[in-house]
Amino acid sequence: MTKKRFYFAISVILYCTLINKVYAQEKGDKPNIIIIYADDMGFGDVGYNGCDDISTPNIDKLASNGIQFTQGYVSASVCAPSRAGLLSGIYQQRFGLGENCSASGWPDSEISQGSGIPEEITIAPELLKNYGYRTGMVGKWHLGMAETKRPNAKGFDYFYGFLNGSHSYYESKLEMGKKKGLWPLFNNNEPTLFDGYLTEVFTKKAIEYIQSDINQPYFLYLSYNAVHHPWEVPDEYIQRVSHIQLPNRRKFAAMVLALDDGVGEVVNTIKTRGEEENTIVIFISDNGSPKGQEKTDNPNDYMSSTGGLRGWKGDTYEGGIRVPFIIKWPQQLKPAVYSKPVSNLDILPTLLGELKIETDIKFDGVNLMPHLQRENTKAPHEILYWRRGNDYAIRQGDWKLCYNDRGATTIDKRELFNLAEDPYETSNLISEFPQVAIELQTIFDNWDGRLPNSKWWKAPINRITISN
Repeated sequence: MTKKRFYFAISVILYCTLINKVYAQEKGDKPNIIIIYADDMGFGDVGYNGCDDISTPNIDKLASNGIQFTQGYVSASVCAPSRAGLLSGIYQQRFGLGENCSASGWPDSEISQGSGIPEEITIAPELLKNYGYRTGMVGKWHLGMAETKRPNAKGFDYFYGFLNGSHSYYESKLEMGKKKGLWPLFNNNEPTLFDGYLTEVFTKKAIEYIQSDINQPYFLYLSYNAVHHPWEVPDEYIQRVSHIQLPNRRKFAAMVLALDDGVGEVVNTIKTRGEEENTIVIFISDNGSPKGQEKTDNPNDYMSSTGGLRGWKGDTYEGGIRVPFIIKWPQQLKPAVYSKPVSNLDILPTLLGELKIETDIKFDGVNLMPHLQRENTKAPHEILYWRRGNDYAIRQGDWKLCYNDRGATTIDKRELFNLAEDPYETSNLISEFPQVAIELQTIFDNWDGRLPNSKWWKAPINRITISN
């Protein structure tokens, strides 16, 4: 390259950077907001949480430059309820979305038409849109199939993704046939086909959305279906994790790698645009590690890692509800590790609190900023609840009482743990501290007894519990 061309290139870069800063000033001090919601990524599937076989350099960099939550929870151990809690800031059981949404028999089934987030529940894009944000979603919705429950009807100006809970990474159809994994992708409300690997496609669409307008602050909900079943990934990613000998773990690691690459591309995009300082980037998984795996000759082969935590996706043990959770906002938050329990329910109240958006919604989440900026040294939550089917849990301080159908083998399947002393939930203390169990059960019953059942949940929920 000649000196003349070199100096010309430098001047172009400086000019673009200046223009981006000018546009950023024009749109005011409102931060851009990006929520990256991974699917079925376990607590131990990221390097910053101690994973030593999967490389996640971009997620790790996000963590090192932001707030790492060592006790970051989601409000449910499966996909749809967790997403409902995230976007509403409310325990999703309060509006009858305690289970995954039904798409059985769609579109003829009345149950499927009714399942999903109720129209009257206000969610993040609706609130932010009224405050001057352009709102976009890319990826997995899983909060209702009926048109009144789809992203464009719930506040998103732009939607590119699929509506149901699982999708092929390589193929889709234009109609909703028998194979749900091939149901259409949608460009807003129009069915569309795609070409390529879906994780990469979602990354590309997210970047296109970020770059589509620099005069208005944006809210982007990037809801990857990675690393959810089906276990599909291009060979190029498999080759990059060839050091992993276990076939299941290697395939899963390759899918994580594609996701991590996408996170890096998104972050680099906002950096190039000069928006990094005042863009809130939140990375979180919708629930803990999936237990499922493909058959291999090695019985010790596995896919996702809980990082030693007990339980899996679907449980109320820590492995099902504690997840990777990061918030990065350079303009307001210094890098730190935060060790008190927080929830995905806190994300929306935190955003609204910082934007000074007033609403009469009674959130179950709280504004985390005073805690993260050390203005408030108390724990954000005195109590956290979980309920899915017959499984439930309550955490108060370090005490946790839980019931899991696939848990303890005793007649009374309830288990009591002190998470400060036993983070891996190995010692059931219910016989040693029966009064603690009674107190927690009573508190939980009072909360749980006011909840409606999900209309599309087939099995009856047993609310007859043992309180003494």
